[in-house]
Amino acid sequence: MINPLDIIKSNKPELTYAELKNIKAALDESVILAVTDAQGNITEVNEFFCNISKYTRDELIGQNHRILNSGHHPKSFFNEIWKTISSGITWHGEICNRAKDGSLYWVQTSIVPFLNDSGKPYQYVSIRTDITNQKNVSVTNHCANLDDLTGLPNRRNLSQRLKQLLEENLANNTKFALFYIDVNRFRHVNNSLGYNVGDLFLVEVVKRFKEIDEQGNSFFRLNGDEFVFLCNDVSKVNKMAKKIMGLFKKPFHFAEYEFFSSISIGISIYPEHGKDVDELLVSADIALDSAKKGKGNQFEIYQYKMKGLNDKGLMMESKLYNAIKESTLELYYQPKMDIRSNKMVGMEALLRWNDPELGFIPPDQFIPFAEDCGLICDIGEWVLRKASTQINEWKNTYNIDLKVAINISPLHFQEDNFTERLKMIINETEIDPSNLEIELTEMTMMNYTKGLIDKIKKIKEIGITISVDDFGTGYSSLGYLKEFPVDALKIDRSFIVNMQEGESGVAMVAAIISLAHALKMAVVAEGVENLEELEILRHHNCEFVQGYFYSKPVTVEGFAKLIETSLNI
Repeated sequence: MINPLDIIKSNKPELTYAELKNIKAALDESVILAVTDAQGNITEVNEFFCNISKYTRDELIGQNHRILNSGHHPKSFFNEIWKTISSGITWHGEICNRAKDGSLYWVQTSIVPFLNDSGKPYQYVSIRTDITNQKNVSVTNHCANLDDLTGLPNRRNLSQRLKQLLEENLANNTKFALFYIDVNRFRHVNNSLGYNVGDLFLVEVVKRFKEIDEQGNSFFRLNGDEFVFLCNDVSKVNKMAKKIMGLFKKPFHFAEYEFFSSISIGISIYPEHGKDVDELLVSADIALDSAKKGKGNQFEIYQYKMKGLNDKGLMMESKLYNAIKESTLELYYQPKMDIRSNKMVGMEALLRWNDPELGFIPPDQFIPFAEDCGLICDIGEWVLRKASTQINEWKNTYNIDLKVAINISPLHFQEDNFTERLKMIINETEIDPSNLEIELTEMTMMNYTKGLIDKIKKIKEIGITISVDDFGTGYSSLGYLKEFPVDALKIDRSFIVNMQEGESGVAMVAAIISLAHALKMAVVAEGVENLEELEILRHHNCEFVQGYFYSKPVTVEGFAKLIETSLNI
């Protein structure tokens, strides 16, 4: 086989042998040379090739270049190289190789085919230069300035950009707007569909952002589901906010999943709402909190009257923490009735919070807040202890055997030790597990894994009843339902109301009842308020009901009176 250095010697007869030796020495010091035959087997290498690859010449000769494959490039990358050079065309590009010791190195590569008289390659000469240091600097800069998942400029990049904008707008006496964007209920996407789908969702969100990024670098990812958009023309603030929100009007599709999402946007304007980076971000964040109080896509521009809303959030977190610690939360109970015997068979425990300063705070406000600030698991355990203690007191006082239903957050089931802590609470309170019913939300069911199924089975083995709360209002799937070891379905109040609107509403409830019975589950209808609803449910063989027709949720004292009335005491 021909060595490239021999080619130089033969093609340049005017060079002396000493000059050729100098050229060879220079090549060995500066470039990585290799020669392969028509099949790609190595026939010759220089010393530099051996040094960088950590292989000896004997280990390389006769081997294919696959010995250096780092796994960084896809198979298609090498197929394209081979297609190019086998057609007689020189290939140029960058390749990441793996040395014998496992380290990676990058080489700028030219592969030159040598052709025979028939125009077919009979060997290939690879000329490479080491660019590892340059690539490492490039990767470092990329990681420092761009978000790994979405490829958007990151928080560090945003800070630099904002400082530049502040200087330019201060010098020119102009304005710009900062949009603080938060994806609503993103945590529920992660909890219900898993973090892989959550990542795919964020990538798709960014693709939609780029559809309207007129400057190409106006969106930034702060962290999680939080993004920033910079708008240089403040006269377009309303227009751009609506345009961004419009991106969420069509559904997101991932494998078998389809769902809608929305965003909230808080907007601050320089210099009215802040004269430095931190002030602008804080003002936009406060406006974002105000926007999140609305439903669906909402945006708010910062106003001075919003100041202090973040402080209120911190105060609420502190108050809620103390309410758990000092046991000043309260449980109300609503009776569950057997529709066939018209007798009380149990109750649902409903959490209430009445703060001396803030007043009554509805559960639909403080429960999501508790989930956001990490207190929901503490609250769940408090409810379990309180309700278990209370059911034992009523059991001992009235000699009754009622079952108390407790709604458990999906976050509990993400804890590895939830089953063990549940057993500990049962031992502490000495409650009979058959007096406990745990209500799962459909969000819990959507995070369907074998681990979750096993966890629910272990809870059932303890002797606890499992039911699905508010069935039909979330992401119900018969495929999930038949896999879960569930004892009962609770039909949401919205279906009960629809029964009075016509036959379709009744048919829907009847279908849910039939489905549950086919899966050997009992049915509880929530929110029953009148005799007509009760009779329809009775006609379609619903077993249990809750609702104002029998009683609204009442205090411990009020429920004791209901027990006494049912026992004719």
